[in-house]
Amino acid sequence: MMKLNLLILSLVFLLSARPLFPQTPSFINYTTADGLASSTVYDLIQDRDGFIWIATMNGISRFDGTHFITYRTGDGLNSNSIISLAEGIQGELYIGNYEQGVNVMRNGRIENYCSKIDGKPLAISYLLVVPSGREEQKLYAYRSWGDIYVFHTNAPDGRFGYKLALYPVYLNRLVQLRDGELIGLTTKGFFAFNNDTFTPFPVIGLPDTAFYCFANGEDGSFLLGTQGMIYRVKNKHTIAKYKIRVAGNNDVSAILQDRNGNIWFSVMNRGFYFIPKDSDKIIDMGKTMGLENTLVNNYMEDAEGNIWICTYGKGIFCLNNLFLSFYKEEDGMSNNSVYTILKESSGNLFIGTFNGLDILEKGRFHQIKSNSGKMLTEYIYSIKKINHDLYICGTFGGNEVLNISYKGINLHMLDCPSFCKTSEGAYLFGTGYNHVNVKRGLNGDTAGQFNFPLFGDSLAVNRVNEIVEDSENTIWIGTAQGLCRVTNLPDVRGKGELKKQFFPSNPILNARINSIFQDHKKNVWFAGENGVACYSLEKDVVKNFQTMDGYDLSSATSFALDHRERLWIGTMTGLFLVDGNSVKFLDRQTGLPTNEVLSLDFDSTQNILYAGTSNGVVLLDVGMFDNDRPTAPIVQITGIKAGDSIFLNDTNPVFKPTQRDIYIDFKALHYSSPGSVEYRYLFNGKWVTTEHDFLNLISLPPGSYTLQIMAKARNTDWGPPTYMTLNLVPRFTETAVFNLLAISLAVILILLMVRWFMRFNANKTRREIEITERINQLEHQALSAMMNPHFISNSLNSVQYMVNSGRYEEANNYIAMIAKLMRKNLDTVHNGFILLSEEIYRLKLYLDLEKLRFQDSFTYEIVAGQDVDFNAIMIPNMIIQPFVENSLWHGIIHSGNKGLLTVSFMFEEVDIDSFKGRALIIKVTDNGIGILEARKNKKEDHISKGIQIIEERLRLLSTKMQLPQPIIFEDLSVQDNSAHGTEVIISLSPPLYQIASPGPDSSFPPAG
Repeated sequence: MMKLNLLILSLVFLLSARPLFPQTPSFINYTTADGLASSTVYDLIQDRDGFIWIATMNGISRFDGTHFITYRTGDGLNSNSIISLAEGIQGELYIGNYEQGVNVMRNGRIENYCSKIDGKPLAISYLLVVPSGREEQKLYAYRSWGDIYVFHTNAPDGRFGYKLALYPVYLNRLVQLRDGELIGLTTKGFFAFNNDTFTPFPVIGLPDTAFYCFANGEDGSFLLGTQGMIYRVKNKHTIAKYKIRVAGNNDVSAILQDRNGNIWFSVMNRGFYFIPKDSDKIIDMGKTMGLENTLVNNYMEDAEGNIWICTYGKGIFCLNNLFLSFYKEEDGMSNNSVYTILKESSGNLFIGTFNGLDILEKGRFHQIKSNSGKMLTEYIYSIKKINHDLYICGTFGGNEVLNISYKGINLHMLDCPSFCKTSEGAYLFGTGYNHVNVKRGLNGDTAGQFNFPLFGDSLAVNRVNEIVEDSENTIWIGTAQGLCRVTNLPDVRGKGELKKQFFPSNPILNARINSIFQDHKKNVWFAGENGVACYSLEKDVVKNFQTMDGYDLSSATSFALDHRERLWIGTMTGLFLVDGNSVKFLDRQTGLPTNEVLSLDFDSTQNILYAGTSNGVVLLDVGMFDNDRPTAPIVQITGIKAGDSIFLNDTNPVFKPTQRDIYIDFKALHYSSPGSVEYRYLFNGKWVTTEHDFLNLISLPPGSYTLQIMAKARNTDWGPPTYMTLNLVPRFTETAVFNLLAISLAVILILLMVRWFMRFNANKTRREIEITERINQLEHQALSAMMNPHFISNSLNSVQYMVNSGRYEEANNYIAMIAKLMRKNLDTVHNGFILLSEEIYRLKLYLDLEKLRFQDSFTYEIVAGQDVDFNAIMIPNMIIQPFVENSLWHGIIHSGNKGLLTVSFMFEEVDIDSFKGRALIIKVTDNGIGILEARKNKKEDHISKGIQIIEERLRLLSTKMQLPQPIIFEDLSVQDNSAHGTEVIISLSPPLYQIASPGPDSSFPPAG
């Protein structure tokens, strides 16, 4: 057994070194200025949903990468001094108050869990949740050098607590190994904790001393921190020791081993330190971050591999993108603006800045001095290594080359913006005035020296930014005005005719060119103001890249090729890696100190990419970068609000009819580059991309909606979608029942309207029938009126007189005429319209009878216009005779003079009331006493009734057909005092008259 122990101890190695001061890591510092509850932070954890919870002196904060939500006593905490946090198996959060016991948060609500034990306030420093069954757990709450309080959270009342007195053992920490075993770090060594009892836990090579902190490793080992030492234990054996001699009492107060095997630890009030995996170096990280005298309370590694540090008084630090680190002015650089950078084979890093040339050698910066000892503070344009010498272009002044030796390396200081030495030994010096100077040596020798212009043939302001000779001996010159290709450069004897080629039609090569680079595949790359171009020496083809994989490549500044032949491109907006068909992009959101990358160089021995920026030098560990495979973020629904209702942890919410405006908060957690997260969501069949982490859905119709939300961060794919269903309960007016009722009501209304319409049409038809019947009745009345009883009686008396007088032939003719007239009236009584010829024929019979009776005391005439066809025009039946009879009986007979009766027919264009058109005008004119005089003597008789019947008949016809009133009476004496008589004007507008087919004879009977 002793031999075995000696063998094991012989395998234990001791690592000891003084702390080194390296470059600064990429980090983000969060304080109260960013929303953190307090800058004094005691503890932090990441819950199962990915949120960071932070215990501070002034409450707790939940962090999602961009926003802090703070909870204090007003939200339910027992106190604001929160010292420890632990998550339960159901996602509940246990909150340790320094002197006021424990709170628990469930579903966003904070409640008191336990504030007193045996009537005394519960004071704690640490919490530990240990599962004790499928749905059971124990909560341990304790203080250093104090008792342990144990709570069974599955007790009938939800909790059950009791106290464990540990004397004479004093506990520093209670921790859990990977296998679930509980271990006590005590003042007397390392103890197992089983069944509420501490028993010694023997570890070979581990002393019985006070242990202060603990960290599990990925390989089954764990770390123990004590005074001046860190022990690594595996399988109950001490397999490594790290001797700590850094500052103060060297008490290791907090420790973490990350997933890559690196060790992070703190020394009380002396910042924090870093031991790389499989390394013997202890690196003072606190000093590089300004935390060398700060108390670091705890560490945490999140799901992305970021390291979180909580400090006393300086907030929390997130060390993200650990493949990045920096050098800046505070590390000893002369200036943060780095225009050129070169890693030399000696291991030194040469850095050209706005304020001279810096050399980083073994972690320390040196500034180059002239041979006279004066510090060089000139603007450095570029650094090129040719053979074993370095050529530095800058604003040194003078035409002489300044040659300086630095530890065996020859430095040639050139007063020009660019330089190239060709394979033929020619030295090309770029200028700021559109010229290139060609020399055969650096100093003194002017033989074969000449210069040539680039664009045009004269001096002009056009700086030459880069001169490169490719493998085909072609000279490429990048200027502020574009690219110039030079071939057939004259040799030392002056032979050869220089040829220049420009690219005026190329949008990239005809603009500012900042850098030129040839890769190993005979491609020449050009970085310019408008993007990147690639010229193939083998194919003689130029390909432009103004964008690549959706990224803008304008304002490109520099190139570098790594060990896998991948192209890195520096631009004023960030750093790009072109890896086949994919592109990765780094900027401030992913850890760079600035977006402005001015120069690049790759160190193949250490697999480090160096980037000179406007804010220092960036060191990118390409191996770590390749191993860092950021996972796509998953969207978390953090809250839903509709009206006064708030829904938490509900992916299938149901909304009331009044809740139509829905506000949804969500978050995709990505702490490595929190500002780069973008979202897209599918709603109503349409994908929408947004940078906002909320949705405001306005006036949604009722129904069920499925919402998908996914997210991506810089250099990740789109993550899996998060689904939720929104169920909007309809108002009664939006339900199927209401729609059915509404449809039924509409059908009923339609039926009622149809019924009303049918009744209306029936009434209309009935009224039309009544009008027709009235017209027929009036026709009969007109017939009766026309058959004047007095006329018949007088006619019979006249016949009797003629017979008695022996005038048998006249009596015969008279009777025959009466018979014809009566027969004609009877034949046409049922016709609504008759031909005008028939009406005139009947009218003529009547007038001839009256002439016989009145013994030719009057004459008559019937006249017509040339366009009046008696055999084609039809007029209402029986409308003229009453007016003719009225003229005879009330006008001519009473005048005592020879009477004249005229009936005329003609067409006229008329405009009466709303009618405008061609009307048939019938005029009955007599030379009797006139209508005014006749009305004085006139009594109501059958003639007046007949006229009234005709007037009513025509009025009814015109009303039915919506035509103007057709009859006008005029006394001729009104217009002319010397005239006597009456004129009746009957205006028949279409269709009060009709046009029939014309007959064979359109003439009318002669006047009587």
